[in-house]
Amino acid sequence: MSAIPGHVSPDSFRRTMSHHAATVTVVTARDQEGRPVGLTANSVTSVSLEPPLVLVCLSDSSASLEVIRGTGGFAINLLGASDAELASRFAHQDAAVRFQGVALRPEGSQVPVLEAAIAWLECRVHQTFPAGDHVVVVGAVTAVEAGDGDPLVYHRGRYRRLCT
Repeated sequence: MSAIPGHVSPDSFRRTMSHHAATVTVVTARDQEGRPVGLTANSVTSVSLEPPLVLVCLSDSSASLEVIRGTGGFAINLLGASDAELASRFAHQDAAVRFQGVALRPEGSQVPVLEAAIAWLECRVHQTFPAGDHVVVVGAVTAVEAGDGDPLVYHRGRYRRLCT
């Protein structure tokens, strides 16, 4: 291992951060025409219990970010251990086909919630601010549901299951 004081390359930073295991989520929203949009994200964390706030970091070039900013609402869907294919779909497939064949919860939510999610949070945009090549979106949580099941985890470039 070598380090240059005062300089961290993007590749070194990415490689180092790959050691940080994170629950895999799909962040979803509806555009102005009611069409669902979404992407896989693992930079998600709780911020506050009172009031309930969460944050998600999205690329500043993300089309989903623009929808979230425009409509003010989004959901964070936590994926289960058997949902690696779903995570890959929302990470890599063209945005136009991400929701094809994906079951959504029938509730009257303003934002799409994935039927496969083991837990979900519905949010209103509370605050956004730029952070490097990403935007931090802080969401005020308006509804939640948590079921059973182990989470899907992303670690060192791979989807993994927890050992239980």
